[in-house]
Amino acid sequence: MLDVHPAHHAATTWRDFFIHIATIVLGLLIAIGLEQTVEALHRQHERSHIRESLHSELLQIEDDTVTSRVTLAQRNEWIQARIAKVQVAVWQHQPLPPPPPHIGAIVLVRPDDPVWRSAKTSGLAPLLSEQEVAAYSEIESLATKIDVAYDRMVVAHSQHIAFEHEFPSLNGSPDLSHASADDVRNYLSLLTEEQLAIDYIGLMVARMHGAESAILQGNFDLKQIQAAEKESTPVLN
Repeated sequence: MLDVHPAHHAATTWRDFFIHIATIVLGLLIAIGLEQTVEALHRQHERSHIRESLHSELLQIEDDTVTSRVTLAQRNEWIQARIAKVQVAVWQHQPLPPPPPHIGAIVLVRPDDPVWRSAKTSGLAPLLSEQEVAAYSEIESLATKIDVAYDRMVVAHSQHIAFEHEFPSLNGSPDLSHASADDVRNYLSLLTEEQLAIDYIGLMVARMHGAESAILQGNFDLKQIQAAEKESTPVLN
């Protein structure tokens, strides 16, 4: 709040009166200018801080996407091999062998952007340029798609594990050699659903990697970011 103090003595002439008024106005202008300068410096500090935080977050996301791609590749290798065996059992009417040992629970390091989401909810996002907002919104959109696909993959994985547990164990693995034709077809559907989810996550993680790489290089043009996403996306067979 600005305090305006009365003069120590009343103006005795029009000249003194106008000097007094001018002094007050000048003081007010200086005070307002200083206040706006302090506010501008504060917002500049906030802008610099949020940009540094978002940059650090992108570096973490980059590490997460690399780890995720390794995990997904391992999981995909297992399920592709299993699907191939089940397809033989379905189409060539051969007994279904037990599955190979599972590689463990699906623990996928999902790329996340809590700093960006916090900046939006706290009203700091408008401090950034329109291009920056669009770029980080693209990262958020990809992270959301990965989350949805991950949940889909976990459900499919749980269903196929539950199916295997319906059969007696043989040397630590489910004995599916006497499964009916309908059972085997159902099993194939469960495995295929899981692989589709894995493939989609892989696509989104690859796109995320391309987007974050472009932004880390200082490119905030949305069209160029999306072009980088496509370049990093593998072609599925």
